Amino acid sequence: MNNSKFYSYGNIKLGRGSFELPPVLIGTIFYQNETIVDRKNSEIFNIQKAKKRIDTQISLSEKYNIPHLIEISAITPKAMIKYLEFYLDNYEPPFVLGGNFESRVAGIKYLAELSIKPDQYIYNTISNLKNKKEIQILQKYKIKSIVVLILGSNNMTSTQRFAYLTENNQPDNSNILEGLKSIGIKKILIDGGVIDIESLAHVLETQKLISVSLELPVGTAPNLFLFQYSSPRLNTKFHTRYRRASIMFIASWLSNFIFYGAIEDAKESFASAKQSFEFKNIIKSRKIKLFE
Repeated sequence: MNNSKFYSYGNIKLGRGSFELPPVLIGTIFYQNETIVDRKNSEIFNIQKAKKRIDTQISLSEKYNIPHLIEISAITPKAMIKYLEFYLDNYEPPFVLGGNFESRVAGIKYLAELSIKPDQYIYNTISNLKNKKEIQILQKYKIKSIVVLILGSNNMTSTQRFAYLTENNQPDNSNILEGLKSIGIKKILIDGGVIDIESLAHVLETQKLISVSLELPVGTAPNLFLFQYSSPRLNTKFHTRYRRASIMFIASWLSNFIFYGAIEDAKESFASAKQSFEFKNIIKSRKIKLFE
């Protein structure tokens, strides 16, 4: 595979234009209502438990030979700075900068103060070019990598999702891809936007289309619809972890990256992705024609 077929982030290769490389699994930490974060003050969190969760993901990535990234989320700007301070004191870039818009902006400014280069992290996420402040921030701080989230209904077809990216529906009569490139974005990742299990089917079809036609990295958060089920952390009788593992298996076939969700769900996510990637390679090597 040549350099044109993946983006590089440190020693991580993020595939694009094909699904030959294993998907990069992205676990989110410091998300809203995470148990390690103080409910009354999100700037306070359990440092030891945060390290344990990140170290577990790193260990699983090494064990299964599946690349990984951490997404740092936050609900307030001050909390974002605390989280980034903790992360950079203990770990190295690259990472994904998530959370709400105000928190991402605070994160970008803080990282610039620390001389963390904008090509060392991925901005997550943007859905259109209508927020002038956001566009100005991205351009001013020379952000290089960004996740584009396709917003749509559960039955939005792959053709409609493709048009979301390629039609001139943005300010100045441009499409979102060309608009981002014009402000200096070099690496664009496409997130299909899962709502329910039907939307996941359309998203995966979209990922095939985008991968072939645009040669951009594609991925999604396939487990989002599982929130409609009881969480094993709240009710041990109804386990979403088995549903998560099965969905991860399917999504791993047709994704370059996967936001698998809460970082504490890493074990089943990495194991499932590994088995999926091995199984796909067996199918390919034996020239067994499935789903064709």
